[in-house]
Amino acid sequence: MLTNKEKKQIRSLQIKKYRKQYGEYLIEGARLISSALEVEDTPLKQIYVTKAFLSNLSHQEFIEALRKKEMPFCVVSEADLLSITDTVQPSGIAGVCSFSHKNDIKPDDRNNWLYLFEIQDPGNLGTLLRTAVWFDVKHIALSPNSIDPFNAKVVRAGMGAHFHTSIFEPLELSVLKKTHTIFGGVSNGASISSIETIEEPWILAIGSEAHGLSPEIINRLDFSVSIPKIGGGESLNAAIAGSILLYELTGQNP
Repeated sequence: MLTNKEKKQIRSLQIKKYRKQYGEYLIEGARLISSALEVEDTPLKQIYVTKAFLSNLSHQEFIEALRKKEMPFCVVSEADLLSITDTVQPSGIAGVCSFSHKNDIKPDDRNNWLYLFEIQDPGNLGTLLRTAVWFDVKHIALSPNSIDPFNAKVVRAGMGAHFHTSIFEPLELSVLKKTHTIFGGVSNGASISSIETIEEPWILAIGSEAHGLSPEIINRLDFSVSIPKIGGGESLNAAIAGSILLYELTGQNP
């Protein structure tokens, strides 16, 4: 059973200020919990589960996996779980994770990066994180004035990507410029397919949904790139454009 103090602290994780204060965030659902458990150094600190979830026959294999991993879980009432989560109909299980948030960058860093400038839409950010992990780009930097990457909607949209990334925020692009070639998605840039040789390490900068990259960021780019339009439509959103550019930069195009 959860005490009122515990409920208050867990519920406070819905607010950015308290996520930063405690260095924790909340995840919901068996799929996200399973994804967190698959990581060798799992960020999961505590799981909360209802009796109904535990007694559901379809969940027995999952519960057994929790026990084998000796992952602590607390049985709570439906009302308590509803009080600590932000979904209207919680699925019966939630967990508290520690941050994968970082601020220390090594001077000799040779990783490829995804740099996100003032991204505000949680669905777009979550999708970009998923795509970056898919293409093995695990270093993500967010500019100041971006949405919190541990916002509940971002975490749900990320579908477990948070457990496989190092997230740096807030971070200015100038910190990385010294060692990397910087590509930026710009509507009037050269076609990404026209870049014949892509040398690593690189950074891909994607701008906000409403305004794109700032003039200051554009001035720092080594290559302004775009996605040629074949059909109709006004534009691609940040998540789709970023995903296509990541595909091209990681050399997946045969």
